[in-house]
Amino acid sequence: MCVFPMFLVCLLPLMVHSTPDFFECDYQTLIGDDANLCSNDLHVIYHDVGDVSCKYVPNCYDYLQSLSKVWGPPLIKYNNAQLGAKYTLIMVDPDAPSRSDPKYKFWRHWLVTDIPGGELLHGRTITGKTLSAYRRPSPPPSTGYHRYQVLLYMQTPGSSPIPLSDEQSVGSWNMDAFLEQSNLGVPVVTTQFMARNIKQ
Repeated sequence: MCVFPMFLVCLLPLMVHSTPDFFECDYQTLIGDDANLCSNDLHVIYHDVGDVSCKYVPNCYDYLQSLSKVWGPPLIKYNNAQLGAKYTLIMVDPDAPSRSDPKYKFWRHWLVTDIPGGELLHGRTITGKTLSAYRRPSPPPSTGYHRYQVLLYMQTPGSSPIPLSDEQSVGSWNMDAFLEQSNLGVPVVTTQFMARNIKQ
């Protein structure tokens, strides 16, 4: 039984036990070339871990496991979204199956068109038209960190991107061809986050 002033001695084992988790859960920001795609205006928000834009998803509290097995699509917030405008959201992995051998890039994780600007401005659940349902980031074991790129395009008023054909695989997706056929041009804003398999 612990009584004052011995409470510090009794708490010491708990403090020692929790220290590794504290340091392991540091939110590391992307740097160098990996930060080039980042923007302070675009936020990718998962309910438990928060905004992962331009960050490594930390390996603590089962975040990596939940990202690949549990969590649904994130909230997307774009600070400069225009009310009345429609947007197309693309989320891809350019590192499939690995960054050193990306023969299946761009692996399509999410594709939604006709997203109202108001939903993005306020970070609400995206409605729009889902052309490719959300697929959780699930990098294979022993392939290191994968980049998950989120690209947002403003649609030309009165137009909507073309639907995907049934035979278009999620892997080795020709994203450039889709963008050209849909007249989407360049993204208005981009970001990315990085995650890995817990088995390395």
